[in-house]
This record gives sequence, C-alpha cells and structure tokens, in this order.
Amino acid sequence: MLELHLPDLTFPMVKYGRVETPWDLRPLLYQGAAGANVRDVAKQIASGKFGRPILERIELVTSIHTVLVASLIAGGSSCTVFSKIRNLRTFWSWAEQAMKDRPICREFIEATYRHWTDFLLHRVRLKSIGAETAHSLACTVSSVLDEVLDRNTRLLESTRIRRPKKGKRAAGGVEADKQNLADTFAFGHLLLDIINGLSGQAIWGPLPVRIPLRSGLELREWSGLRSSENLVILKPGYKPKSATNNLVAKRTNYERDCTLRTRFPLANLRLEAELLVFISQTGMNLAQAHQLKLSQYSYKSTIDGYEVRDYKARKQGAVLFEIFAEYRSVFENYLAWRKSVFSDSQELFPFVRRGGRAELTPPGFDKLRKYICPKTGVRFFPPRNLRKTRINWLLRQSRNPDLTAELAQHTKETLMRVYEQPSLQVAMSEIIQFWPSFDPALRGDPKLCLAPGVCDGIPQPTPDLPVEAPKPDCRTPAGCLFCAHHRDIDSQDYVWSVACMRHLKTIVLQGFRPIKKGGADAARHVELALEVLSAKLKWFRESNEQRKSWVNEALERVEESDFHPHWRYLIESAQGV
Repeated sequence: MLELHLPDLTFPMVKYGRVETPWDLRPLLYQGAAGANVRDVAKQIASGKFGRPILERIELVTSIHTVLVASLIAGGSSCTVFSKIRNLRTFWSWAEQAMKDRPICREFIEATYRHWTDFLLHRVRLKSIGAETAHSLACTVSSVLDEVLDRNTRLLESTRIRRPKKGKRAAGGVEADKQNLADTFAFGHLLLDIINGLSGQAIWGPLPVRIPLRSGLELREWSGLRSSENLVILKPGYKPKSATNNLVAKRTNYERDCTLRTRFPLANLRLEAELLVFISQTGMNLAQAHQLKLSQYSYKSTIDGYEVRDYKARKQGAVLFEIFAEYRSVFENYLAWRKSVFSDSQELFPFVRRGGRAELTPPGFDKLRKYICPKTGVRFFPPRNLRKTRINWLLRQSRNPDLTAELAQHTKETLMRVYEQPSLQVAMSEIIQFWPSFDPALRGDPKLCLAPGVCDGIPQPTPDLPVEAPKPDCRTPAGCLFCAHHRDIDSQDYVWSVACMRHLKTIVLQGFRPIKKGGADAARHVELALEVLSAKLKWFRESNEQRKSWVNEALERVEESDFHPHWRYLIESAQGV
C-alpha cells in the first residue's frame, strides 16, 4: 500500500505555552476526529482510531489552512484565528453526524453550511443557545469559507441567521449616568490604591502586604498563601504534629523567599491594575496592550496630553499611543517600578505566567474580579467597559463622532453601533438646544400663529376676555383664540385644522384630572377654547353652502382619524398611540 503524504496543516508561526497543544487542522481530514479531545486527537490519529484520511477533504482543508496562515502572517490576532479553528471543528463535527450522505468538500460545503445555520436557528428557538451565540458561530465560520470560496457576498447573508437587534436605551435617567461614572471613578481609585500600595519595597517586604484604601478599608495580600487567621495550625493552643511542623517550616521559608518565585502574585496584581489603568487612559484593546514591548519612550505634547513615541537615536518613531497629561507621572512611576522588578523582560507588562500559559494569552483579572472587588464593594469594570466609558466620555465632551472614532481607532459606524450609549442628560440638552433654533414659536417669528389662522405676532387680549380665559402670549394655541389680532382664513384647510384642534381639546378635557389646588381653572380654559372653536365651525357651516361642505368634510375626516398634519402628532400622543 502506498504511503499517503499529507500537507503540513500546523501553525509554526504561533507561540505556544509550555503545556499548550499546538494547532493542527489534520483532524478535519479524518471521520470523527473533529469532535475528539484536542489533547489526545494526535495520538488517536497515529494509532489508527479514525482510519485513513478522506482524500476528497484535502483540497478544502488545505485552502482553509492557507487562509488562516495568511491572516496570522498579515498581523491578524491569534485569538481570532484560534476562535475560527474552534468553531470550524464544531461545524465539522455536526456535518459528519447530520450530513452522512453528503461529503465535506468544496462542492457541497455551501449547502452544508446553510443546513448547519438552520440547525443553529432551531437551537435558538428551543432556547438551548442564545441568538448572539448562534450568530457568532455562523459569522466566524462564514468569514473563513468566504475567502476559501472567493465569494463576493458573505455566505452568512444567504442564511436566515441575523445579528440580534439590541435596542439602545438610556440606563435610567440622569442619575443613572452619574452613577455609572461614579462607579467607574471608584474602580479607578481602587486600582490606584493597589498601585501605590504595591511598591517595590512592599513586594519584597514581610507578608502580609497591607494596602490602605481611600475608602478606609485595608487589603491584606499574602502572595498566594492562605491568610494566617484562617489556618488552625497557626492559632495559639494548637498541638503541633510532625506533618504540621513541616507545613509551618515550608510556610516560613516561603515568606522569607523574597524573589519572584514566591512574590509573583503580588507583582501580577500590580501589573493587572496598571494594565487596566493603561487601557482606560489610552483606549487600546486588551489584546494589543498586554503584548506591547518595552521601548525608549519620548513624549510629544498635544492639546490634552501627550503622544508617546518609540524613541530612536536619529529620529523619533511612529506614535505608539496617546495619554492624558495627568497619566504621564503614573506611567513613568510604573516604568521605574517595572525596571526594578523585571529588569530582564522586554514586555511592557511582563506577567509571570504559571501553568504553561502562552504569552499571547491575556490576563483574566481573576484576583480583582472575584476577590478584591466583592470584598471592597466596588464594581469591577473589564477592559471593554473601560474603553466604552472612555469613548462615550470623549463623545459627549467633543460632540464629534468623527473625531472620537479617530481617537478610538474605529470607523464611525463601529463607534455608533457598538460603543455609543444613549444618555438622557445629553438628549435633554440637545432637545433644549434644538427647539429654539428650529421652532418658529420659540424663535420669535412674528408671522406665526400657533392656533389655526394668522396674526401679527403682537399679543393683545380681546375687550370682552373672560377672567378665567387663557391670556394671549404667542406661546400657546389656546391663547391665540382670545387675541384681538387673530384672523380666520377662508379655506377648507383652515376649517379642517379648527376641527382637529377642537377634537384635541375634547380629548384633553375628557382626561383632565386636577393635580393641585386651582386645577379647575385649567379645565375652564379648555372649555372656553372649545366654545370658541365650536362657534367658528358654526359660523362657517351657516355662512354658505361651500363653507358648509368644508365643515362636513372636516368633521368626517376627524371621525375617520384623518387629522391635520399640524395636530396629528399631538392627537396621537394624547390618545397614547
């Protein structure tokens, strides 16, 4: 039997952790291997558990491998590529089980993909997965197949899966906006307190390290050890045993060992706090920020802060990131601390990675998220939320989406779709600024009449104005009806407008509820306005046949809910439409 030589489907350009399994697309060539455990699948393939590779899959899998390698070589995120491989294995495993009569090859892959998206949609309807999860799975696999098949339109668009709509609403009012910022500031204060409390002297000093917080609380960090108050063997009166003595001796040696072997949890905690502050100040992605390399930095002053550049002897390099002026001293203090603790590392944030984690794996901030924040009662803000808070603050301060998108390194569409959050306070401010500029009544247009008809814009009460009637002030439609300068218009449109205004006043009067002393006077205002409007319609009806037809037509339109454009939105609002 001839030996089959398979193409190399690994990713040698990726840096793996000490115990991380290298990526390999070979399982996609074997029936049933895509759903096997990643750690054991290579041995199982070698032992012949999954039989021989399926030849008709080689072309498709090789094309997929080429697309993923090209993405990595072009500078794409390794996390994104890993997510694509994981989701491709999920899709492949389903296709092997559900589409046994159809081979997985270039010819049938589009149809198989559409059947898979229907399966995902069915799971969404059964509520076994969320709509966002289904869209993410389908979108990731589609992005790979689109390049493999050289499609002009996305394969996802030919399916019934759509991105779930998320209605953007203000959090709950002005106070909610303020509360969100207050929580962010409290989290920032906690991070700065941790940074200040974990100086080089404190890290190498005796345990526990005491970190005073501005809230009055105090953190006690044992650098990976259990707190002495929780250990029975350290409490007075406990009778030591031989095993106990060994534990006490090991703990004592651990506390005396003032190196990164024992103090790395403290160093990592400060690095996590520094990284979160750095992201909040620069707006960089976590995947970008935690992989930055140490450079010789130079600062170029800008309007609101500094451009941080990579310094070179003959010229300055490209801009690495921008920071606010107040953050420069914090950043420089961190660089000095980092130099004293991690003198041999070239990473800007040199986390000590235990358990064989890869250098490309970002930190999870578990210490802050699960222990420190719940203990102190401070809300934890992940990097994404910190960036979103920063972007929305810039957007509200500048009122310039294009400028904010440029600062955040996004397109304007991405900024408004993903990051922008509605603010009730901003909306109120914009409405207040809008109406004086575009509403003729508030702009002071002398030719405008708020009620149906015309006037000269000079309010003057009629001689026989009742005491309880609305006073003319060119600000309310009811006041126009009792103004000496108000004039009717001899047209069908005017009669239609009068009939609609009377209908609106009828709705207002029916739903009137006095809310304070003197409320009955307000109801009397509405009654008097109704009397004037009814009198106008009566005069038009009795003057001649043509005007009578105008009145009949106007009343029929009102009966059919065909309202005048000037009053339609007010009537619908009053009716609760």
